[in-house]
This record gives sequence, C-alpha cells and structure tokens, in this order.
Amino acid sequence: MIGGAGEFILTNARVVLDDRVVDGTVHVAGGIVRAVDAGSSRVPWAIDCAGDHLLPGLIDIHTDNIEKHIEPRARVLWDGIAAAVAHDAVVTAAGITTVFDSVSVGEGIAIPGRPEMLAPMVEGVRGAAALGLLRVDHRLHLRCEVIDPAVLGLFERWVDDPLVRLVSVMDHAPGHRQTPDVQKWREAYRTHYRISMEVVDAHLETAIANSRTIGPVNRARIAAACRARGLPLASHDDETEAHVAEAAEAGVVLSEFPTTLAAAAAAHRHGLAVAMGAPNVIRGGSHSGNVAAAVLAAAGHLDMLASDYIPASLLRAVFRLAADGLADLPGAVRLATANPARLCGLDDRGRIAEGLRADLVRVVSAGGQPHVRAVWSGGRAVY
Repeated sequence: MIGGAGEFILTNARVVLDDRVVDGTVHVAGGIVRAVDAGSSRVPWAIDCAGDHLLPGLIDIHTDNIEKHIEPRARVLWDGIAAAVAHDAVVTAAGITTVFDSVSVGEGIAIPGRPEMLAPMVEGVRGAAALGLLRVDHRLHLRCEVIDPAVLGLFERWVDDPLVRLVSVMDHAPGHRQTPDVQKWREAYRTHYRISMEVVDAHLETAIANSRTIGPVNRARIAAACRARGLPLASHDDETEAHVAEAAEAGVVLSEFPTTLAAAAAAHRHGLAVAMGAPNVIRGGSHSGNVAAAVLAAAGHLDMLASDYIPASLLRAVFRLAADGLADLPGAVRLATANPARLCGLDDRGRIAEGLRADLVRVVSAGGQPHVRAVWSGGRAVY
C-alpha cells in the first residue's frame, strides 16, 4: 500500500471547485478534506503545487481496460489478480480514483475467448482489493449482452457481488445501434478475425435472430433484477427515440454512448442522463462513425464522460471540452466527477469540499496538454 491517510496541506493550487476555480489551499486530515481556503498557506510543511490545477479524483463509470491485462495477447489469459493490479496502476496514473471496471457478461458475436475472461476479471479485482493491492477504489460494471443465450446465468452468478454497483444492457447485433451498416460490419468482422464470409454470415444470422427473440426477454429480466436490488441500470448505444423510450420504461437511468443526436435528446426528455466516451472527444468523433460527443455537448445533451477503452483519455477530454469552449472548466470537470458520483449514489466524493473524501488529482500543463503530476485516494498518496 502506497502512502498513508495522514494530515497534509496542498497550497498555491488552482483548485477546481464545483462552480469556480480559486487560487487556494486544501487541508486534508484522516482521508477527508477538512478545509478549502482562498490564498496560500504559510504552514512550512505545506506542499507547494506551483500553480498547478487541483481537481477532484476522476470517476470512470465505464472502462474495459482490464481486458487488455487479463488477455494481453489473443487467447492468452493472465492471472486475474496480477491483471487487476496492472490495470489499477494505469487508471491511477490517469487520475482516476474511482473506477467501474466494465466486464462483459456474455458475448454478442462469438468473440473467441471472451466468455473465459469474465470470472478471472471479477475474481481478480475482488482478490486484489481483499489483499490491499489496489491504489484506488474499484467497483464493477456488468455489461450484459442480451443476445447471448447464456447471459442470464452469468448475470445471476455475479449480480449480488458487493462490488457490483452498475449494470448496463447491450445488443450488438449488426443492423442497428452501434453498427447499422451490416455490409461494413461483415467485411470488418471477416478481416479482423480472419474467417470466411460463410462463418461471418452464420454468426450474423444468429445474432440478428437472437436480437429479435431472446434479446427483449433477457433485457426485461435483467432490468427487473436491477430494480429489485436498487442497482442503477444503463442502456447502451441507443440509436432511435424508440430505443430510449424502451429504456426509460425498463427503469434505465443512463444512456451510454447514444449513437445519434436524436437519441441523446430523447434521453433528456425521458429524464435519462447521457454519457459519451472520452476518446470520442479527443478524436473529434466516434470511431464507429456515430455522433460526436462535441455535438452533444454543444446541444446541451452531455452529462458524463467515460474513458471507455483509454483511461488517460478522461482527463484530456475534460480539458479539451473547456479549451474548445463547450464548457467552462468546472462544468467539464463535473462530467467526470460530480455527475457520475451523483448517478451512482457516491455522495462522499466527486467534489473538493469540506467533509468529502480527499480524492485529489494535481494536474500540470505541459506541451499544451494536461498531465497527472500527483494523485491522492482517500487522503493516501498513490501516485
């Protein structure tokens, strides 16, 4: 375990509060923010932040980064605890102090090896946490593929694990949502997995059939289980207003990665929050050709950011939105701190304020980009 939750003072910092940025000082003791003051401290042992920004620790509600460590090479499964520790180091260095490790429950289109990854990932995170090996706070986000006939059994096995704090439902059958262009999907799938078009089409036919038959049943059962347990439920890749209406009726509270402006606008009309991927912000658009996060931000339909597949993208996206004038800096920071904290019921974090957890990130600007210089998780120096 790195550092300790002792007493310290961070001064000469540009402190990003919920609604403004102040040149000030943050006093921490016992893992809690005890005071936030304007101006510099005269305490000789105060840590001089040299004018760097001080942000609340980032909260990442969706990252599949752990998959890169559990399967570092195709069909090579790594030790779960070792993978969790390596993943933890990456998210810590990205300034993320609360991470929802997004693990795939079921598979959409016969992805080799994916079903075998689930148990090692969950048990790895749980085991590493029990051994005190993790620097930041890890939760589990179960991403449930509703077109998989096995999804309910897998979901029921893990849903009552105390680390599970978010669930989402996905339907990756081509022809709608993330991949509306079936022909484009066929060629990409064949090339990526180096299989014949006959095999591709067999997978395609099965996925589309399952989407029409078992998909709605599985979606409804998972939604009911989440309502019974008080777990927040997210939809995934909403494309149409009908998708959003279906999600709202099921009790969904978050539309993750809507693929069109119309779907994002419908989500807000139905009272759902909207989350987009931080890589989308950095790249200037979706890698799948769907709506750009900046378009949603400009239209007032962006509530949260998630790192998706690149943990380091989250901090950079926050500053990019502010630099592009799509939000002021406190508003951009809220997308990755206070807003996800509120959605997930984490009332003890997400802001720099007296009485809250001392999850803090010191950010320096270098080469025109923000970089993490130091991280405190619950008052412990972890980076």
